[in-house]
Amino acid sequence: MRFRINTADVRVNAPVEYVGLTEDRAMETPKGWWSVGWYELGPLPGQEGSAVLAGHLDSDTGKAVFWDLDKLRIGDEVSVIDRNGNTTRFRVRDKEVYYADNAPIEKIFGGSGGSHLNLITCDGVFDRQAGVYDRRLVVFTDRVD
Repeated sequence: MRFRINTADVRVNAPVEYVGLTEDRAMETPKGWWSVGWYELGPLPGQEGSAVLAGHLDSDTGKAVFWDLDKLRIGDEVSVIDRNGNTTRFRVRDKEVYYADNAPIEKIFGGSGGSHLNLITCDGVFDRQAGVYDRRLVVFTDRVD
């Protein structure tokens, strides 16, 4: 599977890793800085419900795959290419920033009727001691038929 964004402001063409849950029941992050992680305990992109892809904002040396994710605009399109070469397109409906410990899990991961793809990356202030950002950017998209 591959994930693509090709807008005037954002360009991504990334392999998709399969990720699950950490020991503390949070979504795992992809191992690669330039790949995205599909939450394999949820629906595949294009299926009924909310598929979720996460990507790193930055790395130890600079930018990572979702560095420009905040530049997506309502109406922009993203796409997922499956193993058979079939492309499923999604249109950006909304963008929200949440504190990491207060994100609306049901809104992001829950099935809300229809086919959705929700994109997650870090945002906010980086806590050097903890090694994490305090917020998450979530881009909500709907399947384009």
